[in-house]
Amino acid sequence: MLDIAEHIEYLLLCHDCVVVPGLGAFLVNDTHAYYDPKTCHFFPPKRTLGFNPEVRHNDGLLVASISRKEGMSIENARMALESEITAMRHQLGLTGEIAMGNLGSLHKGVNPDAPVFEPSNYSLSSLRYAGLKPITIQPVISETDVESEVEDNTPRIVSIPAPLKIVASIVVIMVALGILYSTRGLVRGPEMTFASLDTGISSKVDTALPLNVSVDSALEPALSREIALNISYPAIENNAEVSEGENSGGMNFSDTDRYLLVVASLPSHNSALRHINGNPDLRIIEMDGNYRVYVGTAPTITAARSIANDIVSQYPNVWVCKR
Repeated sequence: MLDIAEHIEYLLLCHDCVVVPGLGAFLVNDTHAYYDPKTCHFFPPKRTLGFNPEVRHNDGLLVASISRKEGMSIENARMALESEITAMRHQLGLTGEIAMGNLGSLHKGVNPDAPVFEPSNYSLSSLRYAGLKPITIQPVISETDVESEVEDNTPRIVSIPAPLKIVASIVVIMVALGILYSTRGLVRGPEMTFASLDTGISSKVDTALPLNVSVDSALEPALSREIALNISYPAIENNAEVSEGENSGGMNFSDTDRYLLVVASLPSHNSALRHINGNPDLRIIEMDGNYRVYVGTAPTITAARSIANDIVSQYPNVWVCKR
């Protein structure tokens, strides 16, 4: 006859659950250490043994243990276990109680298929924390002191010195004035736009402008009126005529010529005007973002170099530029 209680007790040392097929499962429950503030005791951890008759599936642990100890095959161990369980259920039905060794005892319950287990205090599976006793621990702060601190919710009145109130009022006024002046432009009322004289200076000059002819704003919109008013030119007598394409110095100026005799290259139109200083023999043209002051034009590079050699004494910095 097998003593399955010995196998169950041995298996519970390493497992939390051992199932007896057709009867139920023996379980081990671990309880952690805890402190009871009412009794001021610190209780050690403990293991308790329980039984669940609803778990009846065969997990193989008990059969394998019987096979190892008895030296039989798994099939023979399973048949021996089934025979032992049948005998236990028969005895439980007759006497109403079965002793399970050091584990405890099984009693017949209201439901014949659900026996009641009463654990023993001497099982090896529940003696892991044997010998540990509760410890009395006296708290440093009593609960009455903690409750009195928690219940003390009366409002406290904090007095602020008068100088601090004055300083705080000044700070508030300064902040309000700062906000008012900073948002004044956002809440400004409707404004009236008056007519004014355009004083902008154009940065682009598309064509060369002769200095001896006044600039018409209707014909040259790229130039501002301020520039047109600042241009000075000598008066021309009624009986004096200047042929088109030539200036008073006899130099040729033609829009169809490819080469310019440049004497200066300046970054702005005003700088070019100051460089000319009213000289009627010089003109201005914009090229590549610069304003070039030139003294004449030529249709070919040979003619341009010949003219440059003739006027080099008068304009030492003259050079030929292709447009």
